[in-house]
Amino acid sequence: MAQKKKAKLTKEERRLRRIEDQQKMKAEVKAHPVLFTVYVVLRVLVVAVLVLQLHNREYYDVFLCSLTLLLFLIPSFVERRLHIDVPNTLEVIILLFIFSAEILGEIQEYYLIFPFWDTMLHTINGFLMAAIGIAMVDILNRSRRFKVRLSPVFVAVVAFCFSMTIGVLWEFFEYGMDTFFNMDMQKDTWVSVVNTVSLNPEGKNSPVSIPIESVVVNGQEWPGYLDIGIHDTMKDLFVNFIGAVVFSLIGMIYIMGRGRGRFAPRFIPRLKENELPPPEKREKPEERPSLLEPIPLEGPEEQEGPELMDLYTKDGKPTGHTIQRGEGKDRWFTMGTHVFIYDNKGRFLLQKRSQDKEFRPGQWEITMGHVLAGESPMECAMREVKEELGVQLPLEEFVKIYRWVEAEAHMLTDIFFVRADLEESTLTLQKEEVMGVQWVTKAEMLNLIRQMNYRTEIYRTVVGQYVEECIEEPAL
Repeated sequence: MAQKKKAKLTKEERRLRRIEDQQKMKAEVKAHPVLFTVYVVLRVLVVAVLVLQLHNREYYDVFLCSLTLLLFLIPSFVERRLHIDVPNTLEVIILLFIFSAEILGEIQEYYLIFPFWDTMLHTINGFLMAAIGIAMVDILNRSRRFKVRLSPVFVAVVAFCFSMTIGVLWEFFEYGMDTFFNMDMQKDTWVSVVNTVSLNPEGKNSPVSIPIESVVVNGQEWPGYLDIGIHDTMKDLFVNFIGAVVFSLIGMIYIMGRGRGRFAPRFIPRLKENELPPPEKREKPEERPSLLEPIPLEGPEEQEGPELMDLYTKDGKPTGHTIQRGEGKDRWFTMGTHVFIYDNKGRFLLQKRSQDKEFRPGQWEITMGHVLAGESPMECAMREVKEELGVQLPLEEFVKIYRWVEAEAHMLTDIFFVRADLEESTLTLQKEEVMGVQWVTKAEMLNLIRQMNYRTEIYRTVVGQYVEECIEEPAL
């Protein structure tokens, strides 16, 4: 079965996307000055150390500096490629953690100068890995595609086990480097007393304490027995355990009282608005699902019981609270979507709303909907099109152009445009929502937008400008 070719973006659309990306980057720098400052300062310091070590011909240190610069890119990679929002506090700590471990710990020898340095970093590692463990399970818990809701206690146990597993794997790495590359990552410890049953004079299974008063190796007297890593390994795992327990309990409390408090959300990553990366090209949609895509356990993706909606701040950040549709929002906002569907002829698809609809019954409109709890605006847009028109449009064809903020109604609405060559005869209309459909020309669509006096002027201006400048009509 031949796959449908992806429609190419026009030159103007590519230009607008570049401008939008640049504006987003500038907005992020302006919105997060502390994070940007920390990132720039640390990179400058690492580059300076790299140049110095290169001049001193310390090539191993040059490798560590290069590795540090590469590791600094991990938070950005996670946010851009996996569409996961890494909180600023967590990102700053990760950057400082990498800098402290590689540059200060290894190159500046803080591991030797400050005995607590390694202990501090392993404690922080346990804390951070538990936060990531909480996030991985919480992402599934909040997804409408995942039918099971795991208890806060179970999530805390998973986070704890994940953190401890990472700690154990790191100790495996240290042991491997010491064994195969003759390094000393598992630092040695001087032992002055040995408790052992092997030296019990009566041969009983009862340990005796043997003070080590004299040890001579190769003619050199040592102050005691030199342990080759077991004390360091167990100490690292113990402090990792402490960090893991602390944040697992914090995460459990956070999930039990969803959105309450300000501490835990600073450390727990969450999926961004465009939750899943675009699906790979495949003939069957069920093949090779995304790694981030929860697998439905059974039945269609329907929300049982009353419709629940997430609450957001005015700038679109999730608060962690949910309400039933129709309840009061207080100072928070709910989210909605508008979808403009057009084809390669520059025509737009309108749908006639059911007479039973509360808003503009029996009128010609675009596809609209409310974002449900655990759902991203992009998912909502795709779901509404599928429910009302019976077609599944590919995620990569959706382009978000604007977010409409209705302060009085406490409503945020994301505006999407999607190109789709649809035949009216192939559509399956949802009778409760749609009475009929029709294609209109670009000029007719612009005229309709100008007549939307029930929407703000800026809405009509932005949407109209996009239609006029970015939607091409075939040459006559």
